[in-house]
Amino acid sequence: MIDRKLAAPALALLLAGCGGTGSPGNDAMAANQAAAVPPPANTVGSTPAVDATPGGLLAAYLGKHPSEKVNGVTFLAQPLVEAAVAKVPDAAVREFIIHYAGPDAPIVLRDGRVLAWGCEAHNCGYHNWAISILPDGSSADICYYENKDRPDGQSTWYLGSGGTETRPGNCPSE
Repeated sequence: MIDRKLAAPALALLLAGCGGTGSPGNDAMAANQAAAVPPPANTVGSTPAVDATPGGLLAAYLGKHPSEKVNGVTFLAQPLVEAAVAKVPDAAVREFIIHYAGPDAPIVLRDGRVLAWGCEAHNCGYHNWAISILPDGSSADICYYENKDRPDGQSTWYLGSGGTETRPGNCPSE
């Protein structure tokens, strides 16, 4: 019995090696058959690929919560996001974001950037974070808000450019 997964690529190689059949229709058919064979699945130990979504790697997370997985990887475990959070100079802020144990909001697209938000359980208005990152992961701004007295104080933004700035209010969730 012939294994179809092996036959289509072999036929395409055979036709390509022989200069084709002389018929454009047959050459196109062989190329289409070869293209129809799915790529091999990720192997154990490889980094899961999530780049199947047009518009950038992180666009696949739109509508999901930061704790939900896309191809086996949560938003916060995505290497581009991990690298962005790792640049925050305050270890306590990094720890809070990566290991938050509270509510979060669905990830949205805001001003052309992927926006993820989460907070401390039973204390969302007073302690929260947000990550605003380009869909391709090339630039991330990270917001951190903690104020035990006011839910409308000043948030700290760690910018992808390396700077830090203070902005009014909580971290944005939408």
